[in-house]
Amino acid sequence: MRRRFKPFATLVTAAFGLLLIVTAGFVPGLPPSQTAAAASSKQEQFIYGLEHPTFRQSGQLYVPLKEVAPLLDLQVGYDSNSKAVLVTGLQQFAKLNVGKSKAIGKNNVTVSLGAPVRVIKGNTYVPATLFSKMFGVPITVQNAKEPQVISAAYASKYLTMRTGDMLFWMNRTQGTLYAGLNGQLPAKAGKVTLQSPDWLGGKARQVDDSTYVLDINNAHGEPHIFNDWCRVLIHDGKAVQQAVMSFGGPSFVNLMENAASSEGLIVLNDGHQAKLVTPEGKLAETLNLDQLGGAEDIYSLEAMEKDFLLIRPYSTGRLLLIDRQSGERTALYLSLLDQETIERLESDDMGLDDGLAYTWPFRLRLEFQLASPV
Repeated sequence: MRRRFKPFATLVTAAFGLLLIVTAGFVPGLPPSQTAAAASSKQEQFIYGLEHPTFRQSGQLYVPLKEVAPLLDLQVGYDSNSKAVLVTGLQQFAKLNVGKSKAIGKNNVTVSLGAPVRVIKGNTYVPATLFSKMFGVPITVQNAKEPQVISAAYASKYLTMRTGDMLFWMNRTQGTLYAGLNGQLPAKAGKVTLQSPDWLGGKARQVDDSTYVLDINNAHGEPHIFNDWCRVLIHDGKAVQQAVMSFGGPSFVNLMENAASSEGLIVLNDGHQAKLVTPEGKLAETLNLDQLGGAEDIYSLEAMEKDFLLIRPYSTGRLLLIDRQSGERTALYLSLLDQETIERLESDDMGLDDGLAYTWPFRLRLEFQLASPV
């Protein structure tokens, strides 16, 4: 058995030590005319702490690329063919080569950075002019005694995700979704529907050459005990299907992640119905989880095999085994836990779950884990 502990909440912030973040001024990569207009008015500065300090050389301020870029909603990649470092934003991208002092942006425009890109102890450093000249965001260090603290007139507006060379951006307030390849300008892919977006996290996975799945988590409400799990299916650059499962409250029930797929079909679960759809987004089957679980509730679909399902109602947190042929429902804790634990669970009024989790991906073998008593 393995022990499993449920964190109270997960805080998702901008990468690498965000110290202060408020309303943003403008988006990196604005056309020159808009950038000039923005610069003419006073921009609010935002302070960020870095893990690796900046430094100056030959009159140029150098900053660690992989730490600064995410703060500005830029994604960093690498092109093995041209051996170029790629910095991709919504409206501009830059191709850099170590040892070179020029960057190539959209429309093959070449920009001089004033100093070469450098690699120091495995970390890529770029002149701060990269961000001011190509993305319209000047980077400054206000105190020479604190070279790891920078300021910029920008605060993150997007949740970024990636899988391989495919990049995604989701607007944190509006839900607008963009997708595109590493080193290319992305295109609008659709819109994600979330209520009260607040603490956001997400991950992307590839299904095939033209299909991707995004899993986006949103914790909201004070003290962030309400959750939305959104799964978005993207095919040919467009969001073709999505489902949002919402749950939460003063409970210790730990819902496990929904199953990803079954026999080539993508699982989209809203907590009441689980839709099985093709990679193109066509509906193949619908599972009524309220009916299978025996009561209206919010159900996670934690495993799906040919013969059975494993679902968990949020109200009790007790894993149910569903026979897919007969619909027979079995509460597993009654046969897998000792009597003392069963009695403790059934008398509990704090919303403890049974601690059982499916850990083996084959239908003939199930292993479960028991959480230690609270």
